[in-house]
Amino acid sequence: MHELRMIRQIPRLGCVLLMLAGAVCGASPTTESSTGSGKLLIIGQDLGAIRGYMASDCCPRPDGLTAYLGFYDLLKDGNFGGLGIDAQGNPLDVEIDWGAGPIGAWQTATEFGVDGLAIGLSITENNQPGGMQRLIDGEFDDHIRQLARFMSLIKGPVYLRIGYEFDGAWNQGYEKPEQYIAAFVRIVDVLREAQADNFVTVWQAGTAVVDEVIDRRHEDITQWYPGDDYVDWMGFSWFMNPNETIQVESSYDPGTTLELTEELLAFARERQKPVMIAEASPQAMDLNENFMANHTSIWDGDPATGRVDMDNDAIWDHWFGPLFELLQDNRDIIHALAYINADWDSQAMWGPPYQSGFWGDTRLEVNEDIAARFSLAIEDWKTSQ
Repeated sequence: MHELRMIRQIPRLGCVLLMLAGAVCGASPTTESSTGSGKLLIIGQDLGAIRGYMASDCCPRPDGLTAYLGFYDLLKDGNFGGLGIDAQGNPLDVEIDWGAGPIGAWQTATEFGVDGLAIGLSITENNQPGGMQRLIDGEFDDHIRQLARFMSLIKGPVYLRIGYEFDGAWNQGYEKPEQYIAAFVRIVDVLREAQADNFVTVWQAGTAVVDEVIDRRHEDITQWYPGDDYVDWMGFSWFMNPNETIQVESSYDPGTTLELTEELLAFARERQKPVMIAEASPQAMDLNENFMANHTSIWDGDPATGRVDMDNDAIWDHWFGPLFELLQDNRDIIHALAYINADWDSQAMWGPPYQSGFWGDTRLEVNEDIAARFSLAIEDWKTSQ
C-alpha cells in the first residue's frame, strides 16, 4: 500500500513454480499452473478481510493470499514485523494490527488451506532513516535469513514483492533508484545463499497518477529495474478507473492510470516477464452502500465528499468491467490478480478523518450481484486462451 493509503512501518524458486504456460523466467522453462490455466486469483490484504471472503463462499477459492511485512522489525520482539513466528521459528499465537486490520504471515499461510502467499515486503526508510544503506551493507542479513527460515516452514510458492510501489513518493528511500536496486539485489542474494527455494520475486510499480501529481513529472520506471536475473515477475497497482483524469485545478497533467500501466506492460513484454496486478481495489467506492466519493484533495476533492449513489451496473462499468477488460486484453502476460477485499472505512488507518484518503468498502461478500459477476469474470479470464 502506498503512503497516501497506508503509512505502514512495517537461491529462488524454479520456474516451474511460476505457474505459467509459456512465460519466461531467466533462461529456464515454465509449465502450466496447478489450476490448469496459468492464471492466479490472490485475496488480501489483512486476516479479517481474508476470513470474511473465505467464510462467505461468495466467490472463487483463491490460489494465493496476501500478507505484509515490515522488514526492519522481522526480529523485533513483540511484533516480529508481522511474520507470525519468533526469532527461533516458533509460530506465535498473536496477530498484529497497525490500524489496517490484523496481520500475520504465518497465520495467512497456514489457516486457510491455500498454499500461495504473496508478501508485500516494505523496506522503506519512513521509520528507519538510513535503513536501506545499512541493508545494502549487510547489517540486516540476519533479517533476510529469518525471512528464508519462514519460507522454509511453509509450502509456498511465495510471491515476494520486494520494496513494492518503488516509484511511489510516499516510500522514503526508494527515490534513489540505485539504492533501491542494490537493496533488492542484496535481499535476493542472501535468500539464495540461505537456500530458500520456494519463492519468486515480484518487482512492483505503483503506476499511480497521484504520484505523478506529487512529483509533478513523469518517471521512467526502468531506472529502478534490478535486472532479469533478479526479477521473476513484474507487478503494478490498479485502483482508479483507467481513464480517469485529475478533477481539481492543476497546472500539471499526470495522464491516466491506463497510460502508466501500458508502459509497464510494454516493458514486461520486452523483458519477457509475467505480470501480476499486485494490488487491486475499487478506490473510493462502497460496495455495501452503493456509492462513490472523492478520494483525496490533490486528485478529486476533499476525502469522502462529493458522494454519488450508484447502482450495481454503474459500479461494474466504472471499475470492475475495465479491470477484466485489461485482464482479457493482456491475458498473454497478466497471470495474477491480487484483489483487496477490505472494509477500509472501518479501519483506523483508513477511516475518518481520512488522512490517507477515502477508500470505502470493497468487500465482495457484501454485494451479492457484484460478487456473482466477479466470479463469472474470474472463471472466464482463467479459461480464456
